[in-house]
Amino acid sequence: MPEIKVNGVKLHYDEAGSGPPLVLIHAFPVGRRMWEPQMVALAARRRVIAYDARGFGLSDAPREAERYSGAIAVEDARALLEGLGALPAAVCGLSMGGNIAVNLALAHPRAVSALVACDTGAGSEDAAAFAVRCGEYAAAAERGIDAFVEAAFGWAVFADYGAQGPAQAARLRELVRAQPPHGVAMIARHVLAPRKPIYALEPGLRALRVPTLVIYGERDEACVQSSEFLGRVIPGAQLWKVPGATHFVNLDEPAAFNKRILEFLNGLGRS
Repeated sequence: MPEIKVNGVKLHYDEAGSGPPLVLIHAFPVGRRMWEPQMVALAARRRVIAYDARGFGLSDAPREAERYSGAIAVEDARALLEGLGALPAAVCGLSMGGNIAVNLALAHPRAVSALVACDTGAGSEDAAAFAVRCGEYAAAAERGIDAFVEAAFGWAVFADYGAQGPAQAARLRELVRAQPPHGVAMIARHVLAPRKPIYALEPGLRALRVPTLVIYGERDEACVQSSEFLGRVIPGAQLWKVPGATHFVNLDEPAAFNKRILEFLNGLGRS
C-alpha cells in the first residue's frame, strides 16, 4: 500500500491516472475513501491523489496532542505534494479538507495551481459553540469508534446525509468506522476546535490569486453562509450551489460533481 513519510508521520494515499496533479483532501470524520466516486472519473484527465490525513484511516495517528494542529495539517499537505513530485497541484478539499486546502493556498500559493473548496467553514458563525461541539466529538470518540458512529447520527452536519436512506446511512457508518478513535478525538480537540472562523481569513482571501471553485450543498446549513462568503471575497471565484445536496456533496451527486470539477480544471487550461 503506498505511503509517504512527511513531518515525522507516514501518510497513506491512493493514486490513479496521469496528467496534471489533483489532490483530494477528505472531511472529518472520514478518510480518503470518501473520494472513491471521484477517483476513476477524475483520473481520466488527471493524476489524482487522495490521502488519509494524519489521525485518519491507514495513516499514522500520534497520541501526543502537540503533534496535531491546523498548521501541521497544512504542512503535511504541502510536504506530501512535494514528496510525490506533485507541485503545483489542483487541490480539492471538503469540510475539514476544504479548510486545509484554503489555508494551503494562503500559506503556499505557488504550491496550488487551482483550489476547490467544498462545504467549507462549518462553525464559522459561532466559534464558541463549534468548539463545544468539537469537544462532544472528541468525548464520543474516546468511548470508542462504535460510540462515535452512533453519536454522529445525532449531529446534523453528518446525520443529514445518513438520513437520506439505508444506503447512505450504511456508507457513512462504514467510512467512519474505518477511523482510529483516538485520532478522531485528537483532530476534534486540536485541529477543529481551535481553528479560526473562515471570516477571519478575509484579508488573505481577498489577495488570493489562485483560480477557485467553491461548491456547497443546498441543505448544508452549516456551510451555506461561509461558502457564499468564500465565493464573494476570493477574486474571480466560481460558486456552485448543488440543489438538494447535503454536507457530503461529492457523495450526493457524484456524476454532476465530477463533471463540474473537470469542466473547471479543463477551463483553466483554455483561459
